[in-house]
Amino acid sequence: NCRKGGETVAELPQHRLGDVQRKVLTLHALERLGACGNLQLIAFMAEYNLMNYFDLQTALFDLREAGQVERTRLPADDVYDITPAGRETLGLFASRVADSVLRAVDEAAPGFRERIRRERELSAVISHEGGNEYHVVLRIVEQQMPLMTIDLSLPTAELAAVFRDNWADKARKVYDAVIRELSGREEA
Repeated sequence: NCRKGGETVAELPQHRLGDVQRKVLTLHALERLGACGNLQLIAFMAEYNLMNYFDLQTALFDLREAGQVERTRLPADDVYDITPAGRETLGLFASRVADSVLRAVDEAAPGFRERIRRERELSAVISHEGGNEYHVVLRIVEQQMPLMTIDLSLPTAELAAVFRDNWADKARKVYDAVIRELSGREEA
């Protein structure tokens, strides 16, 4: 990472991959990560210095057109997943990418998969209802079962953003406090 005007910016990979290598690397990442959002895939590739944004988007488009990756459109992001045809292609062409690059994906994927899982289980979404009314909807979902949803009305976008940004770190404590208080027990 390098610094630019006070911000930390991910460096672009020094060596650009060829067309086939980009596609194989994208398929390999999707196979190891599982279905993930476009923003998550961008973050993974950038954080581990594997591929730049433009190359990734080109590879995803080409792979979708070839039926090797499927895209599901969601309101906040597109979710991509490898198809059986993509797995077959990966099996045939994996040797076209350096073993060290594939190993880097293999080593990084478990931790990043956990991060994706955590992001799915804890969500915080802001909506503007007009005027000075902002809603932040905070959710905890465990194994696809909603455990708690809190819809808060807040007076400013800034305050809503603070609540959203703090949710991932505070959700478990909030949940435990609600259970403890509502059950009348000292310890939950």
